[in-house]
Amino acid sequence: MSSTLVLGMGNPILSDDGVGLLVAERLRGASLPAGVEVLQSEVAGLRLLELVRGFTRVIIIDALKSPAEAGRAPGEIVRCEAKDFKGGQRYGSAHSIGLGTVLELGDRLGCDMPREVVVYAIEAVDVETFGEELSPPVAAAAERVLGMIVAELAAAADAA
Repeated sequence: MSSTLVLGMGNPILSDDGVGLLVAERLRGASLPAGVEVLQSEVAGLRLLELVRGFTRVIIIDALKSPAEAGRAPGEIVRCEAKDFKGGQRYGSAHSIGLGTVLELGDRLGCDMPREVVVYAIEAVDVETFGEELSPPVAAAAERVLGMIVAELAAAADAA
């Protein structure tokens, strides 16, 4: 079984929201270390539990739409880890459960959850307009994230 999952997330018909799916698609054509599986997913919330369980490490790529006061520029890449998602449990519906809650719930249920979760989030320009094209800053960031992930996977394989 693969030990690392690279999961591109998003919606392919909502402009920049498809960036994670695009990066995952391009990663499939890259030379990756053994034990790396690349998937694309449009699911969120509790359904993520089934996707990530059983892997030692998960790398997620997704779009991010921050509030204006965050001051992030379009195309800015934010790398964070699972510990950055702790707290704040919302149970409004299975779709509104965040990543931190999914990981915590998986642990409580005794699922084989990843020991390491990394998220590459790309600040989007538009995640609401129907369209399959990425905005120029997000498309440029997708190429940078692709290189960052390939380098991170290679470094992890070298360290093993």
